Amino acid sequence: MKYIKQMSFIFTVILIISPITIFGEGILDNIHPEIQGLYNSVSLNLWNFSIVYEDSKLAAGLRIQDENIRSESYKLGFITMKRPVDRSYFNFLAFVGQVYGVALTIGYENYSIPSSGFEKTYYISTSEVIQADYSKTWFALPSIPLGDTAIGPFSLNYEGFSLSKMGKDQQKINIKRGYAGIDALQLSFVQLGNIYSLGFYVFGDKSLEQGATVNLGWDFDEGRIVGILGGRIFIDFEEFRFFFSTFGTYVPSSQNIKYGVWFRFLSPFSGDLIIQNNVAYFKIRVSQ
Repeated sequence: MKYIKQMSFIFTVILIISPITIFGEGILDNIHPEIQGLYNSVSLNLWNFSIVYEDSKLAAGLRIQDENIRSESYKLGFITMKRPVDRSYFNFLAFVGQVYGVALTIGYENYSIPSSGFEKTYYISTSEVIQADYSKTWFALPSIPLGDTAIGPFSLNYEGFSLSKMGKDQQKINIKRGYAGIDALQLSFVQLGNIYSLGFYVFGDKSLEQGATVNLGWDFDEGRIVGILGGRIFIDFEEFRFFFSTFGTYVPSSQNIKYGVWFRFLSPFSGDLIIQNNVAYFKIRVSQ
């Protein structure tokens, strides 16, 4: 029941925000509302004010946030240009009401090659403790000469997200995918909960952002070999632009489908919606 309520709320939020972002760009230029959901807690953030909803309880809060973007200068003919080097940020929220607690998010992004980044969120309230962790890495290397031949070029695209809820329930999300290219050979790694798999990345593009996964792995919960099928595609539909990833396997011994779904929204709002085996996380922010 909690899962149904949570997912209904998520899609209601998306339906409400979408037309506002498309038709009310002038109104939202300086507001940039943000909505974040961790398991059964949801926070709506406007400027430095927040409303927190957790398991049918309401609270109000204040946020402190900061962002630092470093850039470097370079010459383009007679013109001096600037490009971003990296970005670091933090967000601290304290809330009181029918439930009270704190939430802290810290993050970093490096825009140089190899590019990397991470974001960690800690949510502590009177009834639950949740930790979320996101990381990514992308790099590309040219071919390496080896005698009369060469090995490469090489490329890697990795992205992972985990969420854990402390306590008796111990609800978790753990999705990691890594795509590697060595010359024409493209390989795939997918972790779905306690399933670890390796295989091939087919129909992929050169950036390793889109393609299909055909993997074979081991399910440590079931103690058996399983196959993982899935993929990632980019969808551009008028104002909506996002990546859609899905991975899954069928486990005959438990007659259960284990799956993971990941939306990475780019516009008109940015953020993620991640679902694994009925546990959900989402963070949506109106794009600047």
